Amino acid sequence: MKHWDDADLRNYAEDRLQEQERQEVEAHLAECEPCLLRYMDVLSEAPQIERLSGQAADAITKRVMEQVRTLGQTAAAMPEVQSPPQQDADKAVQRRKKGSRDSRKQALVHYLIAVCVMLLLMSAGVFQRLADQPEHWEAQQLSKRESVTTSIMERTSAVIDSIVVKPNKSTLK
Repeated sequence: MKHWDDADLRNYAEDRLQEQERQEVEAHLAECEPCLLRYMDVLSEAPQIERLSGQAADAITKRVMEQVRTLGQTAAAMPEVQSPPQQDADKAVQRRKKGSRDSRKQALVHYLIAVCVMLLLMSAGVFQRLADQPEHWEAQQLSKRESVTTSIMERTSAVIDSIVVKPNKSTLK
């Protein structure tokens, strides 16, 4: 097993490795406890925030401000999107409210129809018949079915009767 040195682990922590090497390091760290501990040490020793010199900070600030200015100019060049008049917006809101009221009303009508149908079926006794039906089927099956022991006894006695010859009345005298 190839162990990775601290420089490679540092490069991995700073994301400087190629994709294939990075995957190899990840796989190795998943399997090798000592390398994982060394990697954790490398992470704890690495400076968390890189200090910028004054010139570098000024350069970054200038670049960001230039991008903001170009973005502002691009936005100014774009045509303005006009919002619809307030009156049209109010009408749309009213239509939505009316539509939601209609859908609630329709749902209520459907629930009432379902309740009426259920009450009709209950008064006709449909649910009671459905509840009693399994007991009826069970009783019917039990009456048709012969017990297993009786069936085995009958078959056994038939086999014994075929093997053993019954004495005739004439042979007994």
